[in-house]
Amino acid sequence: MLHALEGAQHHVDGYEASFFISYPVVSGLEGLDVSTLQNLTYFFAGLKIATSFIWMITVALKTDMGVAWHRFLAFPNIWFKRNAKGESSLGALLPMTSGGEPIDFEDPDEDDVHGVSQLEHFSWMGLLDFSTCTECGRCQSQCPAWNTGKPLSPKLLIMSLRDHAHAKAPYLLAGGGKSMEGEEKASEEQLASVPKAALEEAERPLIGTAEENGVIDPDVLWSCGACVEQCPVDIEHVDHIVDMRRYQVMIESAFPSEAGTMLKNMEKKGNPWGLAKKQRLEWTKEVDFEIPVVGKDIEDLTEVEYLYWVGCAGALEDRAKKTTKAFAELLHIAGVKFAIMGGDEKCTGDSASRLADEPVFQQLGQENVMALIMAFGEECDDDGKVTAESKKPRTAKKIVATCPHCLNTIGNEYLQLDGDYEVIHHTQLLQHLVDEGKLIPVTPVEGIITYHDPCYLGRRNKIYTPPREITANVPGLRNEEMHRHKERGFCCGAGGARMWMEERIGKRINNERVDEALSEPRHRVDGLPALPDHADRLGQRQEERRQGQGVHPGRRRCPADRRTGAPQRGVRPPLGGARGGGQAQRPQARPSPLTGDSAHELPQPVE
Repeated sequence: MLHALEGAQHHVDGYEASFFISYPVVSGLEGLDVSTLQNLTYFFAGLKIATSFIWMITVALKTDMGVAWHRFLAFPNIWFKRNAKGESSLGALLPMTSGGEPIDFEDPDEDDVHGVSQLEHFSWMGLLDFSTCTECGRCQSQCPAWNTGKPLSPKLLIMSLRDHAHAKAPYLLAGGGKSMEGEEKASEEQLASVPKAALEEAERPLIGTAEENGVIDPDVLWSCGACVEQCPVDIEHVDHIVDMRRYQVMIESAFPSEAGTMLKNMEKKGNPWGLAKKQRLEWTKEVDFEIPVVGKDIEDLTEVEYLYWVGCAGALEDRAKKTTKAFAELLHIAGVKFAIMGGDEKCTGDSASRLADEPVFQQLGQENVMALIMAFGEECDDDGKVTAESKKPRTAKKIVATCPHCLNTIGNEYLQLDGDYEVIHHTQLLQHLVDEGKLIPVTPVEGIITYHDPCYLGRRNKIYTPPREITANVPGLRNEEMHRHKERGFCCGAGGARMWMEERIGKRINNERVDEALSEPRHRVDGLPALPDHADRLGQRQEERRQGQGVHPGRRRCPADRRTGAPQRGVRPPLGGARGGGQAQRPQARPSPLTGDSAHELPQPVE
């Protein structure tokens, strides 16, 4: 309006460039004298200034209005994000700290605070995150938990923590707070002037069910990382969720019983199934060529180009062993010199870390780092540190992994344990070998396939192209993407140690993903499943189609349904048993396009 009044006072008589939009209003003001136009200018200018002042006063009085405050807080929140390079803060979890200092798990201090059980335990960056939320809902729309009828909404999580922080602020500013034993730190005089509402808010447990009047329900404390990837102001949801989960697991011992079995097996046997160490080499007897073992066939890894980190599933799980043997055979055909650890390695500890049992992760990680130091021919001093004389550069310590979780843990999280390695995924190495002509696809495979991006491969490590490049080189094979793929890919539901736990609320996430893959009848979806479990689910769903039962992708229930409707309950068999419901029909083996051998398939990414 002010622009139109300016045009009327300057006698604009056409659609000029600077008055193209406002000219209709200018023409409507034609005929008014200069004095009237000036008075109208004063009125609308005053109205605009008054509106701005009212808005500023409202924002100042309501500091929890994220829709408004993000305009001021977004820049510092992005500037102070964890990853200084500007990438999303996924990959490695933050090390556990107490009072801003890392916790020494070998000799912990009595006053160390493990995880977050009270609002004041969050860092200043966490409080800034809570206040910066724009309430746009992008995180929620991408969240696999929310889309399958579960209580986790990253948006509502951050908003609940923000509202709790502002409601509790008068109590904290008066010096209030509770020790780990629940004793009040402030005196009665200090709390005398604190509003009753703030005192009541201070009594609420940070983590608790609705019956306990908790701020955050325990069922909310799981994550895949899609929220962090989608947030326009770089809120780091996963860091805060893991901090709260660390307290639940390490102090309250609050985690599903089946997860306890997995942690016990990891701690005692070094793998989630509790199998004997010698069984890690059983798969090598099923191939017709020799696979060098470090410390047995070769002294150290200086004699080979790559260490093949097979991982627990790759060495011990029957379905994943198919991938292991196929990949090893392809390396052998291409003439790549590689070796394996031979049973001295333990589980990388990914599930323990994501479940938030930090001591178990530290134990497994340190043992693996020490084993890798010896395998790469390095030496340690009396303090367990690699000596300067024997230390090798990162480029001389190459590891290839088929499991995205192993890749992420060794490549990103072992840096915190002084383990610095060049870790690549097996699809990256295979793509390189195909590009160099050392592996040439020979057998045509007619059809259309679709590829699932594992969260720990794509979202956390930005590896999207190699698997697609490999399939693009296979004659007759075409890749057709699912609706949710690459950066907007949908979680399979196994990350965050969820593979080892029951999924009792809403629709199973892996079923949702499989149904999406099968929603296009032309898809040949048995080519590159991310989990062995997916292969079983694919086979089962395809069998249902053949029997005429049909498959209909599940729809997310609306919030009203979630509050009033009875939850759907999925049942997963006990740890170590078959998953996927009943006797699943597995995909039929087909000739390998790289070797022409019907006994092997293209390596399958294992998540």
